[in-house]
Amino acid sequence: MRSCKRMAVASVFAAGLLVLWSCKGKSSGQQAAPNPPAEPTWTATRVAVVEKMNVPESVVVDPDTGMAYVSNVEGGPGLAWAADGKAFISRLKPGGELDALRWKDSSRQALLNAPKGLCIFKGNLYAADISRVVSFPLGTASPSKPVTFPPGRRYNDMAADGEAVYVSDTAAGKVIRADEKGHRPVKAPQSVNGITFFKGRMFGVSWGLHEVYELDAKGKAEPKPFGLAKHFSSLDGIELLDDGTFIVSDYAANKVCTISPDRKTVRTLVKVETPADIGLDRKRGLLYVPEFEHQRVVVYKLQKK
Repeated sequence: MRSCKRMAVASVFAAGLLVLWSCKGKSSGQQAAPNPPAEPTWTATRVAVVEKMNVPESVVVDPDTGMAYVSNVEGGPGLAWAADGKAFISRLKPGGELDALRWKDSSRQALLNAPKGLCIFKGNLYAADISRVVSFPLGTASPSKPVTFPPGRRYNDMAADGEAVYVSDTAAGKVIRADEKGHRPVKAPQSVNGITFFKGRMFGVSWGLHEVYELDAKGKAEPKPFGLAKHFSSLDGIELLDDGTFIVSDYAANKVCTISPDRKTVRTLVKVETPADIGLDRKRGLLYVPEFEHQRVVVYKLQKK
């Protein structure tokens, strides 16, 4: 029995030496894998506040001039979809100073009811106005002939990809693409709201499903969810920064968030009341956030840490 115990002790001792030798070899001969580089983050500093708005819903920036255009529903949040002929579009100078409060006003000749999403395409400003899309020429140069859309249920946001104009129909759960040749549907999620393009790829958010999606502008593939719905409440607008970072506005949660380019990490960029359809000035690094229920647009300077 003693000899067996001695053999067992010797075996344990030898095994311990082997483990120590192995650990020493690893520490002296092999380097631990370096930690991955820290993921870049963005900060937003408020630089301007534009007052006197009347239920501002969307902002778009003209990349050629830096002028920003703001759609004003006018009449209160409860009348967000009312065809009452009361609405206007404001124009802001580069940087956010008010240039013309009622740059385009509702009139018999150019009726505006409750304009929301805006986009610029070939010299024209397009606005989603409930069941139709209206357009206004920009600048002094001759714009192209505006593209036309079929009647919709609740047209909401707009975007352009250099070849066509797109409008989301939140009530119908689809996007319509239109160019000079005609129009066709693009598959979209239920209650699709904000839409945008980045490097030829299309993205959108759902108000009711509070999720972010990649869409197929060709209209064939089904929307691909990011799997981030647990982070949001009611998504409204979406933009992308040059490094591929997403910016989304969460209306009900009173926040604007960033999503990392790999679509995994969500961070709160700013806390702001009822942020609607955001606008981006890439040249100046400015983010325009319309506060739908607070009658103003807040402008933030974006910086990468």
